[in-house]
Amino acid sequence: MAGPRQLTGLKAFSVLWVGQVLSAVGTRMTNFVLAIWVWRETGQASALALLTFCAFGATVVCSPFAGVLIDRLSRRLTIMLSDVGSAVATGVMLLLFLGGHVQLWQLVITNTVTGAFLAFQFPAYASTVADLLPKEQYARANGMLSLVRSLPAIAAPALAGVLLGLFPINAVLLVDVLSYLVAIGTVFLVRLPSKPARDGEKVASWWREWTAGFRYIAHRRGLTGLLALNTVVGLTSSMGFVVLIPMILARTGDDQLQLGVVQSVGAVGGVCGALVLTRLRAPAAKMPFVIGGILAFSLLGQIAVGLGTTLIVWAAAWFFAWLTVPFVEGYSQAIWQRKVPAGVRGRVFAATQLFENLALPIGFAIAGPLADHYLTPGMRPGGGLAAVFGPLVGTGQGAGMALIFLLAGTIGAVCAVAAAFTRSVRELETDLPDHDDSAQPADLSR
Repeated sequence: MAGPRQLTGLKAFSVLWVGQVLSAVGTRMTNFVLAIWVWRETGQASALALLTFCAFGATVVCSPFAGVLIDRLSRRLTIMLSDVGSAVATGVMLLLFLGGHVQLWQLVITNTVTGAFLAFQFPAYASTVADLLPKEQYARANGMLSLVRSLPAIAAPALAGVLLGLFPINAVLLVDVLSYLVAIGTVFLVRLPSKPARDGEKVASWWREWTAGFRYIAHRRGLTGLLALNTVVGLTSSMGFVVLIPMILARTGDDQLQLGVVQSVGAVGGVCGALVLTRLRAPAAKMPFVIGGILAFSLLGQIAVGLGTTLIVWAAAWFFAWLTVPFVEGYSQAIWQRKVPAGVRGRVFAATQLFENLALPIGFAIAGPLADHYLTPGMRPGGGLAAVFGPLVGTGQGAGMALIFLLAGTIGAVCAVAAAFTRSVRELETDLPDHDDSAQPADLSR
C-alpha cells in the first residue's frame, strides 16, 4: 500500500521525532503550570518535590517491567504506551480542573501514573532507533532524541506563561492532551517491525524476563563499565544541578534575572550540541568521544561553575556543560544500540534507564544535606574548610554549594580518566562484536 505507512528509515524516525518533540513541549508546559498551581495553593516546596518524586519513582520502579513488555509486544504498541498513558492521565487532570475540585493527592496520583507510562519512552525509542536505521545513523538519531529534551526546555515555559496569562490552566492541559494525540498519530504513519526477533528464545518466567537485561550487561565487562561510568556521571551531574539555583541566588543577592540567563544559556548549549551531533559523521570509535565529553563536562562545566563568581563565567560554563551532554549520551547510546541484539534491547535499555535514573535522586539526596549541614558552615569566614578551599571558591554565601560543583566535577573527571585507563571500557567497541539480528538470539540463560 502506498502512502505515509510506507515511510521507513530516517524519514520514518523523523516523523516519530516530530511527534515526540510536540508531546515533550506539552509535558513541559503542564509541569510548569502545575508547579505554579501547587505553589499558589500550598506555599510548600515539599508539595512540589512530592509531585516530582512520585513521577520519577514510578518511572524507576516500572522500568524493568516496561523492558519485558517492549521485548514481547509489537514496536508500534510499545512506543505508543507512553503517550497513551500520559494522555489519559493528563485528560483526567483536565477534567478535575474543569470540575473545580482539584486536590493535591489527585495530582500526585495522576503524576505517578504518568511516570509509570514514561518508563516505556526511553527503552522503546532507543530500541526503535536500532530497528529503523543503519548503524552509522544511530548517533545522528540519538542527537535528535537529545533535542526532545533541550528544545522544550527553552520553548515550553514561555508558551505556558503566555497561555496562562490569557486562559485558565485548563487550556494548557488541553494543549498537552492534543500534543499526545499528535504523537500517537505519527506512530501510524511509519512502518515498524511487528515484534522483536526472539526466535529460538524461550519465554521464561517473569522473574527471569525481568532480570534478563541485568544479566546480559553483567556478563559483558565492557558494557558493565560503560553503565557504571554513565551512572556515576549522572549522580555527580545531579549533585550540581540541585544546588545551581540556590548557589546563584545566594551569590547574586537573589538576582532571578542572572539565574534565568544562566539556565537559558545552558539550554541553548544543549540544543547546539544536539544539532551539531545530528550533522556530524559518526566516528568509527565512539568511546574516546564519550570519555572526552565527560572530561569536558566535568572540567569546563561543573568545576568552572564552582570556581566562577560572575554571570559571564557561570553562563559560559553552563553552556559548555550542556553542549557536551548530547555527545556523551548520543555516542554512549549508539554503542548500546550496536552491541545489543533486537530480542533483548527493551530489557537491556530498561535496565540502563533504571540505574541511570536511580543516580539522580541519590545525587539530590547527597548534595542537599552535604551543602546545608557540612560545606556551607565550613565555608563561612573562619570555618574549618574556608582556609583550604576559600582561595578557590571564596567564602560566605553560596561558597559551600560552589564546593559541591568542585567536588562533583572532580569525581567526574577522575572517572573519565579511570575509564580511559581501563581496557575493558576503552576497547569495548572492538572487544564486543556488533549485534547481528539475523544470527541466533542472545544467550540469556546466565
